[in-house]
Amino acid sequence: MAASGGKAEITTSDPRVLEREVELRRTQLAGTIDELTNRLAPAAIKERSIATARAKVLDFATDGRGSVRVGRVAAVAGVAVGVVVVAVVRAVRKRR
Repeated sequence: MAASGGKAEITTSDPRVLEREVELRRTQLAGTIDELTNRLAPAAIKERSIATARAKVLDFATDGRGSVRVGRVAAVAGVAVGVVVVAVVRAVRKRR
């Protein structure tokens, strides 16, 4: 079989050659399906998402040498403390 524009063309009429080609294509297709199934598995997606998020956080919080970027970490910590303070103040006011 020859490929032409992404489509397979039959170049032989020998049944044994055709059977081998069909079996080869079937094996390739099974491998492709297995790979797609693994990529789309919820556990695999979760692991990739966690790895991506972890890499982004490390890239944000550290410089190229692995040292902590104190200014950035302090800014994020300040925002987090502010959010907690606002949440506590709102909760206390609701109780009154």
